[in-house]
Amino acid sequence: MKIYNGLKIRKIAAFLSTIGLFYLSLWLTLIIRYQSDYNVNLWQLHFEPFTWLFALWLIIFYSFNLFDPASTQSGVQFLNQYLKVTVINLGLGFIYFYAFYPKNEIRPRTVLVILIGVFTIFYFVWRKLAHRINYQKKLYPAVLFIGYEPLIKEILPKSGAEQRYGYVYKGIVTNTPLDPEITNLTTYPFNQLTEAIKNEKISLLVINEPGNEEIINLLFKILPLRVNFVSLTNFYENITYRVPLKIISRGWFLDNLAEGSKTFYESGKRLLDIILSLIFGFVALPLSPFIALAIKISSQGPVIFKQIRVGKDGNNFVALKFRTMYQNAEKSGATWAKENDPRVTNIGRFFRKIRLDEIPQLINILKGDMSFVGPRPERPEFIDQLEKEIPFYRERLLIKPGLTGWAQINLAYADSVEATLKKLQYDLYYVKRRSLFFDLSIVLKTINIIFKRGGR
Repeated sequence: MKIYNGLKIRKIAAFLSTIGLFYLSLWLTLIIRYQSDYNVNLWQLHFEPFTWLFALWLIIFYSFNLFDPASTQSGVQFLNQYLKVTVINLGLGFIYFYAFYPKNEIRPRTVLVILIGVFTIFYFVWRKLAHRINYQKKLYPAVLFIGYEPLIKEILPKSGAEQRYGYVYKGIVTNTPLDPEITNLTTYPFNQLTEAIKNEKISLLVINEPGNEEIINLLFKILPLRVNFVSLTNFYENITYRVPLKIISRGWFLDNLAEGSKTFYESGKRLLDIILSLIFGFVALPLSPFIALAIKISSQGPVIFKQIRVGKDGNNFVALKFRTMYQNAEKSGATWAKENDPRVTNIGRFFRKIRLDEIPQLINILKGDMSFVGPRPERPEFIDQLEKEIPFYRERLLIKPGLTGWAQINLAYADSVEATLKKLQYDLYYVKRRSLFFDLSIVLKTINIIFKRGGR
């Protein structure tokens, strides 16, 4: 069952509202700019070129998560993101009009600046109103959990934000004592399920034990109440965007990883990998000599760093990167990268933050060892260790590793078994749901990581 919740509706509303605000701002900007000379012809002249520009701006808004209410709750965080987006969009606007409309009858530099100001005012007013509407509980589906599982604690809202994932959590039906930390759920015995659904106006039941005969019999009795059902596994995936490793079995992989159905997708992805590698390679080519010179000046050792990594189906390949660590950094053995790693050179730390060290991996992509999007390629030493400690770790090798990926944009580099387990949850979510659209969204969100200098 596909789950539509309040958070997804808010994202769609934010996207559509932003489009509307773009055109409203353009209309008002033209009135401000031309005043009594404004006419319909001016609107028509500006409509098409600004429509293409707005499309670019929407991509930047998406890349910086401005359509995601959950990622911009903090006022400081939102202002920081919006300032970056405004600077980028203004720069794109000037480049766009100078490149495509150099001698056109419109050279709207003044219009562009006024437009940014007008839109910002409208956008902040709209966001304030939307923020108030978003926290109306009646807008969100009421959820009742059927059966207790400690994993539920990860789903429940923190800091009193009941609508954290676009739901209002009403209670849990169970005969099992709850974790003492779970204080915001009302507990109901199984024989009061019908009363709980009616009293709490439940619209979605999240089922933890779908194979339990007692639960199945209860659910059949309440079918006339017309509530929706979803398994805890699918519910967890839909609101956290990762797979709950603690409660899945091998059967989950048989049900969800039908690789034979991905043939067309894999062919399309390979074609895109080749095209994008050539485009980015052409763009990066002028930078490469300067990067190489900086590496040579800053420390001794080769410019290109080569290392064995594990690829699709467990096949090893030689991964290429610009060297960012001191020579012989691992003389005592393989070690995870970590925060403020002393093995990284000063210039290497800068290259890592904006991902310039990964430019040579475009060669790996062209050769077919890697893809643009996929799980991070890991070293054989770590693979052997982690598959002993983490269940289903090797299943991430079902697809090619990637230059960027769902786990990479959500959780930087893992420097412990616990962090690696969480990254695996993201990796398996990607393996299950990968598509060309999902790949594109990951590539776009990587732009945000680069601008935040979030690499390590």
